[in-house]
Parts: sequence; structure tokens; C-alpha cells
Amino acid sequence: MENTPNPTKLAILIDAENVVASHADLIFAQAEAMGEIAAKEIYGTAAALTAWVAPVLKYAIHPNLTIRASKGKNSSDIALVIGAMDLLQAGMETIVIASSDSDFSALSVRLRNAGVNVIGMGTEKSNALWRMACSSFIVLEHPAPAPKPQSAPPAEAAAPAAAESAPKQAKKTAAAESAPKQAKKSASAKQTGTHKERMAVIQQFIEKLLDQNGGRVLVNSLFMGLNKLPEYKADRQGSGRKPLNYFNSTFADIFQVVNSADGKSWVYRAGADPLPAGDEPADEGAVEAPEVAEAGEIAMEPEETVMEMEEAAAEIEAPEESALDAEESPASEDAPEPAAEDAGDARPDLARRLIDGGMDAGVAERIAPLFEHAGNLRAAYNEIRKIYGNNDGRAYYHQAKAVIDAEG
Repeated sequence: MENTPNPTKLAILIDAENVVASHADLIFAQAEAMGEIAAKEIYGTAAALTAWVAPVLKYAIHPNLTIRASKGKNSSDIALVIGAMDLLQAGMETIVIASSDSDFSALSVRLRNAGVNVIGMGTEKSNALWRMACSSFIVLEHPAPAPKPQSAPPAEAAAPAAAESAPKQAKKTAAAESAPKQAKKSASAKQTGTHKERMAVIQQFIEKLLDQNGGRVLVNSLFMGLNKLPEYKADRQGSGRKPLNYFNSTFADIFQVVNSADGKSWVYRAGADPLPAGDEPADEGAVEAPEVAEAGEIAMEPEETVMEMEEAAAEIEAPEESALDAEESPASEDAPEPAAEDAGDARPDLARRLIDGGMDAGVAERIAPLFEHAGNLRAAYNEIRKIYGNNDGRAYYHQAKAVIDAEG
């Protein structure tokens, strides 16, 4: 800073559009050190003066509002020049102009030529022309801010952040853990092949069991072995049916389920003559379990195995009475007789007589063995409904029963 005279009185003119309000304290501190401040004026638009409200009130500065008629006009600069010329006419000897605008260079030269001491105050960006035009120039600088101490984030703030990120991390972990399982399921579905291919594997498995057990196998033993077969699991679950319903609907033309007089349920090849009660193979019910499934094949949970076997047994050995219509209850004359008939009372020509009675040959040949070997009419009735459905099965049963009753 250059040496300046120490006048008794001085005036301050502030360009509010060029000097920030935070420099107010520095401007007045420097001016008060020079002498008595007789006039305090500030010039600017409404927006510029609004930023200076606090310093205006603090230092009792007189605001001079200027309005721009159009964009780009320097109305505030011209108002400041007029104010400076008024002070010159009033005999003010020292004038402080707080601005970094070099447009005031001509004003400063004019005031100095009239004997006025001009003190310029501006920032470092003020150019040399403005600085040299003043009697002296003071650079307005903000004191360097003190460095803020580094501190660890409060535990209260860190805890919610950790809590918020925990579910996301857990979700990512769960997704990563489930990815191999999903891939394993997809691989299993691919390994079991198409429906036709799975049926071929299942049929081959059942044929092998029948060969090992003298042409028949207990239903429960069959499903115990099937539940270890990936192809059966995939195909049956895809159908959405219970085990026995799936078996009858899928393999009705290949295998048959027959209830023996002793209450057991057996699987035979379609058209095969069921063995009479008591004439059982030495290895009755034995089932050779398939080899252990390779990686990726569907594994059967023990609980699910038991559940499916129980469902299959319930379907065969204890059919629901609700399947019969009210008018076809055991008390009605057309209902199947609950009393067991003599299993040896076979009718070898029943299929022929059913055909003669107007029944389709394929249906007659299919249901005749059911009447001959089921043990009682109710068992035959249930088996026919399982094969042909409730409506068709009921019609075939009554048609067959009419032929049987007609011939005594």
C-alpha cells in the first residue's frame, strides 16, 4: 500500500455491483484509519443492494438505487460519478472509491486534477490503469480461512449408514448364494430331457421292476423307487398331478393297477392276468433302487417321499365315497355292491359279452379284467373311474354291470 495523506474529513463511494459485501469491514477499517468519514454512499441495482443490507445498516451507509432501462447499461457507474462530482463541488478533499472497475479511471484523473485525494480500493483483479489513476490504491483481501480440524464422523451418523447398507449387502449375498442353486435346477431340467424322453426312461424302469418281481410290483414299492428317479420327479411335478393320477393318465395303455382280494394294490403290464391271492413271487415287493443321482439331478426329500406314498396308498386302498353321486350311493339299486364276491368266480368271456352288449371293443377288453380280478364291484367301479374319468367311467361301469346282472 502506498503512503497516503491523513485528511481530516473524507467520503466513501461504494460500487455495490463490483465489490462484495464481505469487504465492508475492511473498507471502513482502512477509511477510519485515514480520518473522519463525513459521507457514506453506495450505488447499485436492487439485486446488488440487497446483498449489502447488513453492512448498510451496520455502518449507516446511504443507499442509491439505480434502475437499468435495458440490459448492459452502466446506470450505477454514472450515478457514482455524479455523486463524486457533487462532493467535488462541496469541497471534499479526500474521496474513497471502492471498486475494481477501471471505468472509473477517468473520474479519478478528473478529481485529482481538481486537487482531490482519490483513494482506490479493489481486489487483485483491478487492472493497472485504475490503480495508477488513483492517488493511492488499497487491495481488499479476505483473511485466509483457518484450516478445519479433521475429525472422525460421529458414531451416531456412522451407525445408521452401516445399518442402511446391511440389508443391501445381505441381499447381494443371498443372490450370490442362490445363483448356484438356480443354475443347478436349470441344469437338472435340461438333463431330464423332453416329456417323451422322460416317459421312455420311466417305462424302462418300471419294466425292469416287473421283470425282477415276477410280473407285478406293489404300488407303494413302485413309487418308492420312482421317487429316486430324476425323470419321474421332473415329469410328475410338471404335470401338477398326484402320483397315482399321473401314473394312470400317463401309462394307462402300458400298465394297470389291480386291487387284490387281500387288500393289496399291484402294478401289472396292461392285459396281463393278475396272480390269484396267495400265489406271490418269492421276492414280492422287492424294488431295486436306481443308481445314486449324478450332480445336478433332482434329489427326493424324505418327507416328500413319505407324503407321496401316503397319497398313493390313500388313492388306491381308500377311495373317497364322495366320488359317487347321491343317487348312486350303496343303498341304491344301481350302486356297486359293498360285499366282496368270490375272487374265483371269474367270467373269461365277459369281454365278449360286453362287446355283444354294444360296448366298444377296446373298452370291453380293458375293463373286463377289472371285474374278473378286482375282488368286489366297488373296487372295479373305482378302477374304471380312475382310467376313464368320473363320467365315462361311471357309464362304462353301469353298462358292464347291466350285462353281468342280466346273465346272473
